Amino acid sequence: MLTKKEVEKIAELARLGISEEEKEKFAEDLSLVLGYVQKLSEVNVEKVEPMTGPLRQSFSEASGTNLESVARKDDNSKDIADDEMKSDILNAAPNKESGYFKVPSILK
Repeated sequence: MLTKKEVEKIAELARLGISEEEKEKFAEDLSLVLGYVQKLSEVNVEKVEPMTGPLRQSFSEASGTNLESVARKDDNSKDIADDEMKSDILNAAPNKESGYFKVPSILK
């Protein structure tokens, strides 16, 4: 578990002012995050190609460099234009008016 002193150093580097109570809470929370990261480091990724983004690059003599998306294909079965889905979303909103979300004004 992270110590209060380590949390103080992290807060200082992040230029955050935190209370004594928050230091204890952050020590707990950050320790949980670091534990999770440690678990991830135990995963066998030997056969997984490294990625730097959502595109896979390949090269062929015929076409040169190709970029291929590795993101999933969009599911067009339902979208916001679907009246039933739009109605469900609007019904879940706390404030709505004339078929739109009503939010507090931020401009005077």
